[in-house]
Amino acid sequence: MHTLLSLKKINLTWFVGSVIVFLSVVMHGNVYASSSEGNENAKLIVTPKPCVALRKGQKCYLEVTFNWEHPIASNYCLVNSTTNQTMHCWQQQAKGQYSFDFQSTQSNDFALRKQKSATDIARTTIPVAWVYKSTKRAKSTWRLF
Repeated sequence: MHTLLSLKKINLTWFVGSVIVFLSVVMHGNVYASSSEGNENAKLIVTPKPCVALRKGQKCYLEVTFNWEHPIASNYCLVNSTTNQTMHCWQQQAKGQYSFDFQSTQSNDFALRKQKSATDIARTTIPVAWVYKSTKRAKSTWRLF
């Protein structure tokens, strides 16, 4: 009986610790990436992140907003590097914003690029996380009946 209570305390402690770490990531998840290309400094910020699904393998849903800045106005595009899909392009702009509904079962990388270029000026990631890693319950090592 004493061992069972100790295991419950350990599981509760692990759960509370996991929730604290998760909340700190969600609350402070405004991460930006910057890159230097010569004297150019670009910023690409995505909020919020991460995208959280209930169980591993399930699709997560999140409305995200990308904000970017570049010191030189030009033609820029936001690209999903994971799928190689162009999300949105701006003409003769030095900053921009784009919002969309992110849906995925895996983390995705995004980049700001000059139009018709494959070189990333700035990068960021939307990580996909899960509350539970598996839908299967752990097998008990002993049975009463």
